[in-house]
Amino acid sequence: MGERNPPLISEEEMYRTLSRFRIGIAGHVVLDRVRGPSLSYDSVGGVPTYAGLAVASLGHEALAISVVGEDGHKALEGLRSLGVSTELVRVVSGAKTTCYEIVQFEGGERRLRLLSRAPPLSSKDLVRQLDGMYYGPVASELRPEDVALTARFYRWSALDPQGLMRIFDEHGNVTLKTEGADLNLLGSVSLLRLALEEARALGFGEPSTASVELSRATGRVVAVTAGAEGAFVSDGRRLVRGRLDVRAVDTVGAGDVFGGALLVGLMETGDLVHSTALGLAAVAERVALPGPRRLDNDSIRRLASSIAPRLSVSDVRP
Repeated sequence: MGERNPPLISEEEMYRTLSRFRIGIAGHVVLDRVRGPSLSYDSVGGVPTYAGLAVASLGHEALAISVVGEDGHKALEGLRSLGVSTELVRVVSGAKTTCYEIVQFEGGERRLRLLSRAPPLSSKDLVRQLDGMYYGPVASELRPEDVALTARFYRWSALDPQGLMRIFDEHGNVTLKTEGADLNLLGSVSLLRLALEEARALGFGEPSTASVELSRATGRVVAVTAGAEGAFVSDGRRLVRGRLDVRAVDTVGAGDVFGGALLVGLMETGDLVHSTALGLAAVAERVALPGPRRLDNDSIRRLASSIAPRLSVSDVRP
């Protein structure tokens, strides 16, 4: 008898056979106070929370690398409930955990106010036995030179520079620096993830222009998330654009979720289109319900598979 054809496996089953990566997410774990027309809640937040839950929900090991104060134990419990490891988080006696008030307005605008700030991370915190590192400062807790120095230890690394661009007045109100980008810093990682407001602060009017031009300048993959306009991801040769029409209940942390899922996709496959679809699918799951919570791996991957063929992919001119 001839050999029987091996049974076909689904894409979801294929991803379960991949290596399980250990990915660090470096930056302050935050106590968020979210207030808005239809939302009001306190929860754990920050990039380790939202990028971390994306990494963990997609089947990989997410490890928060952070510093909290004595009031941070509840936040750490919240992280663990999301599947994010807290074994690399330092608790500093006498210090306070970073806390933000996030006021949301109709139309998607928001105002940030820093209420307290934990001690910074050191370069020693950033050198770990990991497969990848996601740098996500929110309040200048990482030094740019430490990011540039330690990123070379990792095959895959990502940076969200929001916390390096923020300026705080005497009341903690946040504005963004408008000076030029440090290309040496931005080019030290594999992936850059910026929000539209940060891209504009760097002088770019359109998210597509920002992703392409920053990618060419740094030689890295650049993703710009632009809220209802969707996501724009470029490797300097191609531009991938996509958006999903979903009813957004809560958008806090959506960009961080996109960045975490995008990094996972690149580490798993290296494919720009698939990775962008994975990020968009994870965001769709995130914004459907209020507050941080675990996402469904199979649902994200099924949705990503369905939307990948519908993404806009274009070559960009030199």
